[in-house]
Amino acid sequence: MATVEELVQQYQTDKALQDEVAAITADGKVTISEFIAFAKKHDVKISLSDIPKYMEQAKQLGFIK
Repeated sequence: MATVEELVQQYQTDKALQDEVAAITADGKVTISEFIAFAKKHDVKISLSDIPKYMEQAKQLGFIK
């Protein structure tokens, strides 16, 4: 099981992951269901209460507006 931090590190060098994130964030937003599906696909365990924190981190990293 990966951590969010590990997935962010992987994103730096993994073109397929970059493309997947770009497809999800193409409209400038991410729904909760998209976020959970992405985390599940990449075997990242997160709690629902942590989602706002990770959404804010995604904004800071420039993934979403």
